Amino acid sequence: MQFLDLTLKSLNLLKKIKQFSVVASLVLASLWVTLGNAPCYADTAPSDVVTAFHQALTTAMKSGSYQNRLSVVEPAVTSHFQIHTIARISLGRHWRSLNAEDQAGFLLLLKDLVTSTYASRFKEDSGQVFSIRATEPIATNRKRVKSILETSTEIVTLDYQLQQEDGIWRIYDIVANGVSDLSLKRSNYSAMFKKGGLESVRQDILSSIAANALAQEE
Repeated sequence: MQFLDLTLKSLNLLKKIKQFSVVASLVLASLWVTLGNAPCYADTAPSDVVTAFHQALTTAMKSGSYQNRLSVVEPAVTSHFQIHTIARISLGRHWRSLNAEDQAGFLLLLKDLVTSTYASRFKEDSGQVFSIRATEPIATNRKRVKSILETSTEIVTLDYQLQQEDGIWRIYDIVANGVSDLSLKRSNYSAMFKKGGLESVRQDILSSIAANALAQEE
């Protein structure tokens, strides 16, 4: 009888271990889908992160079609942008009201927006040149990388705001000619959320993504 009890306990323990393994596998799979094939950039300087993103944009401009540019820009956004911070700040206090599923869906949608925006804007190589000018501290674990984009007709200042998390620097805002992209998102999305909730913000982002794709046909 004692032997039977021990056997049953062992079987129950094995079942629990198997269930835990399945759950752990699902969690790891979810993380892999979220992070994609993003390499580790621990100990990389903020200016190196910005330079890597600039290189991706330069490559995208030489890649021809919109779909090809998306395939170049998307991994760069995954690796070099702090999408979670962008999402949290852009929705303000409303971010905390979302459940885990809605937060995860919003993160993916926002990543698609950032990707499509840069694949749309940087669509042709006309000799544009990116230059890093300086790096300066903003606050603890936050820095600003000042750069410029020189085109045949103008010079654009691009100030990248980066956040360090787990030793990795990632971009959470780009200030172009003094205009903060994150501030614009926060102002627009917070107002939309108050009026129509998350769905209102989602529809606006989906419209922007569609407009980015449509602009390539003009």
